[in-house]
Amino acid sequence: MLYQLSYAPGLAGLYRRVPRAPRARPVQYYAAPVQRRALGILFAGLAVVLAATAVAALIGAGGSAKGWVVAVGALAIAGWLGSLAAAALRRR
Repeated sequence: MLYQLSYAPGLAGLYRRVPRAPRARPVQYYAAPVQRRALGILFAGLAVVLAATAVAALIGAGGSAKGWVVAVGALAIAGWLGSLAAAALRRR
């Protein structure tokens, strides 16, 4: 509706934008470090869970190749998430 009214002839002054109050400090200076830390903790937790899954798959595998496939896949993903966690938690 606002789109239609803004292009209607003679109705340009029907509405006006409300100015925003100025902020002393933008949110982006605070949000980026907090989100980076939270993502680092999340990725580290997921890496630990996947490493535990790999260990459980190796223990339960016995001589079966199925357990080894699951363990290798879980270790690969755990390593990847661990590297993401290290990059996110590194100080800048």
